[in-house]
Amino acid sequence: MNKTKNRRKKIFANKLHRNIFLLVFFASLLPATLVTFSVYYLIFNVLAEQFVFPEAIAYSIIPATEKVTNIILAATPISISLILVIAHRITHRIVGPFDRIIRELDKRIEGNTNEAITLRDNDKFLPLVERINKLLNKINTTG
Repeated sequence: MNKTKNRRKKIFANKLHRNIFLLVFFASLLPATLVTFSVYYLIFNVLAEQFVFPEAIAYSIIPATEKVTNIILAATPISISLILVIAHRITHRIVGPFDRIIRELDKRIEGNTNEAITLRDNDKFLPLVERINKLLNKINTTG
C-alpha cells in the first residue's frame, strides 16, 4: 500500500516514461524555437529592406514586431504546457500497463498466481494482455 502511494507521487513512473516524455518535450520545443527565429528573421529582413523609409518602419514594422513578440511570449508557454500535459497522460497509458505486465508475469514465473492479467479498458497494451492471458490459459490447461 505504501509503495503504491509513493509511486503515485512521482512525476514519471520509470525511465521509459521519462524518455518518451523528454522526446515529446524536445519535439515541441524545437519547432517553437525555429518558428520564433524565422518570424524575427522575416521581420528584421523586411525592416532592413525598408530602411530607406524610416517613417514606414516606425509606424508599421516596429509595432508589428511588438505584437508578434507578445503573441509568441503568451502562446509558446501555453502551447508547450498543453502539449506536455497531453503527452504525460498518453505516455502514462503506455508505461503504466508495461510495468504492470512485467510485475504480473514475474508473479506467474514465480508460481504465485494463475489469475488472468487485468488492465484498464483505455490502456494501450490491452490487446497484448488478452493474448498473453490466452497463452497462459493454454499452458495451464495442457501443462
